[in-house]
Amino acid sequence: MKKRFLFLLVFPVVSISMAQNSGSFELEELYKQAKEEGGNYLRFIDNERLSSGIYQLKKGDVDNQQPHQYDELYYILEGKATLKVENERYEARPGSILFVKAEIEHTFVDIEEDLKVLVFFSKKND
Repeated sequence: MKKRFLFLLVFPVVSISMAQNSGSFELEELYKQAKEEGGNYLRFIDNERLSSGIYQLKKGDVDNQQPHQYDELYYILEGKATLKVENERYEARPGSILFVKAEIEHTFVDIEEDLKVLVFFSKKND
């Protein structure tokens, strides 16, 4: 049975059938699924320890995300922007790996090229 979830946070979030114990995903298929669902964030893994998804913003978009309850790791797949974390700014370009601790304000700004980001959330706070 295929499970589908719709989460409404600050930006539209959609989920596809998610891997429980293992799985394989293709970026092009995830991009296609996200486009079909119409959201900026497509969650494709969600279990008790990890949540992961694809986050997409178009050039000039405003990123309205709020602090999250879990640590977050961004891997920039495509595009160019800046990640503002409190008073610090980090370049976000293909190959960049950016970390944001739980509950810290952060947002992508100055989105110069369409941004595609692989996102990992820890789900364990010690």
